[in-house]
Amino acid sequence: MKKLQELIMKDVGWKLLSLAIAIILWFMVINIEHPVTTRIYTQTLSLENIDALTQQGLTVLNKQQLEDMKVSAKIKAQRTSLDRLTQYKSNIKATIDLNNMKEAQSGDTISADISFVIPEGLGTGFEIVSQSPEKADVVIERLSTKKMPIQVHITGEAGSGYTTLQPQISPNSVQISGAASIIDSVKTVQVNVDLQQASEDIVVTAVPTAYDESGKRVEGITMDISKVHVSVGVQKNKTVAVTVNAEGIPAEGYEVSGITWSPKTITVSGSETALNKFDILELPSVDVTDAQNDVTQYITLHELLPDGVMLGGNMPVEAEVSVTIQQTQQQQIIVQSGQITLNGADETKYDYVLSENNVSLSLTGQAGELADITTGSVAVMADVTDLAAGEHSIALEVDLPDGVTLLGEKPTVTITITQKEEENETLPEIEQQPQEDTVQPPDAEEEQLPSEEE
Repeated sequence: MKKLQELIMKDVGWKLLSLAIAIILWFMVINIEHPVTTRIYTQTLSLENIDALTQQGLTVLNKQQLEDMKVSAKIKAQRTSLDRLTQYKSNIKATIDLNNMKEAQSGDTISADISFVIPEGLGTGFEIVSQSPEKADVVIERLSTKKMPIQVHITGEAGSGYTTLQPQISPNSVQISGAASIIDSVKTVQVNVDLQQASEDIVVTAVPTAYDESGKRVEGITMDISKVHVSVGVQKNKTVAVTVNAEGIPAEGYEVSGITWSPKTITVSGSETALNKFDILELPSVDVTDAQNDVTQYITLHELLPDGVMLGGNMPVEAEVSVTIQQTQQQQIIVQSGQITLNGADETKYDYVLSENNVSLSLTGQAGELADITTGSVAVMADVTDLAAGEHSIALEVDLPDGVTLLGEKPTVTITITQKEEENETLPEIEQQPQEDTVQPPDAEEEQLPSEEE
C-alpha cells in the first residue's frame, strides 16, 4: 500500500501538468471539429393565453399588427447544434404571454416582453446573444361581439341566354368578435362567387370576409365559422312582353285618354319547357269605373307568373300602371244630306231622296282631337242594301277618329225610295218600222240601175 502511494505521488507535478495539457488538447480538438458560431433566426410574433383577457371581457386592439411583427434573434451554439436547430426552425417561437396582463384594463397600453423560445429536444448549449425587438406595445380594449348576416357578392356573368337565381348560403350568419372599435367598423360580411359564364348551377365553399363602409377589408377580428357553402341556381332566361288594359267607364264627362305601365318587358327564367309556353304577361285590368282623376296601381309581378317560371335577378318586384283620366268636351257639326253616302244603293232601279236637308251630330272627346274634326272629315253612311221602294227610317253610321265618340244614340234619317219608270218600252216596234219604210218600190230600183251601170 505504501509503495502504491509512493508511486502515485512520485513526480506528481509532472502528472498534473500532463493532465492539464490533455484537457486543453481535448477542448482544442472539440473546437476544431465542432466550432461555436452564431446564426440569426426570424419568426413571426404570436400571442399566447389570450383567453386570460377574454375572460375579463378584454382583447388586444392591435392584435393583427402584433401578429404581423417579425422578431429576430442571434443564437450562439456549436455549428452542429445550429444545423439541427435550422432543420426545426419552424418550431422556434417568438411570443408574448398575455397571462401576465390579468390586471389590465380597457384603454391600457402595456410594453410586454417578447420571449424567443427554442424548442426542447434539440439539446442544450444555445445562447441568445441578442434579440430585436425585445418588447412590443400591447393595446388593451373592450371585447365586443356581433352577429351579422352573410351576403353573397356575385361577380362575372352567367352564360349567354342564362340568368342566375337568388343565391342560397349555409350557414347564413356569422358571429364576429374583436376589439369594440374594430367590430363597430364592420358594415358587411360577405363571400364572393364568380359566375364565369356559367350555364349550370354553381356550388362552392367560400371564406367569409368582413368589410367596412368604404369596402375595405377589416382585419383583427375572429369569426365563429371559417367557411360557408354557397349555391347559385343558373337557368335559361327569356324576355316577354307585359300588357295591361283599363276596364269600366269613367264618371260622366270624363274618359280614358291614355294608359302607361312599367316595365314593358320582363326577363324571366325557368325550365325550357315552361318558358316555351310563356310569351306574354297580361296584368290585371285597371278599374276606372266612375273615375274623375288619374288611376295608379302597383301590381306584384311574381304572383302572376306560371308554375316553373320566376323573375330574373334584376327585375323589379312590382309593375306600375297609370291610367290618365281627362274631362271630355263636346262639339256639334252639321252634315249636309248630300254628304251622306248610301251604301248598297241600286241607282239603276231606284231613286233615293232624303227628307232631311242636313243632320246634326253631337261629338265628345278631348279638345285636341275635336279641333281636327270638320264637316268634310267625318264619313256618314246609310245602309240601304236590299231595301224596296217606300219610305224607310235608317240609323246613320258615323266613322270617327280614335278618342272621339258620338254623344247619344245614332241619328236617323228618312229616305224615300221610288222605282224608276221603264224607258223605251215600245222600242222594238220603233226599230221595226224603219225597216218597213226602207223597202223601196220597184220604180225606185229601176231608177237606180242605170247608175249602177255607170
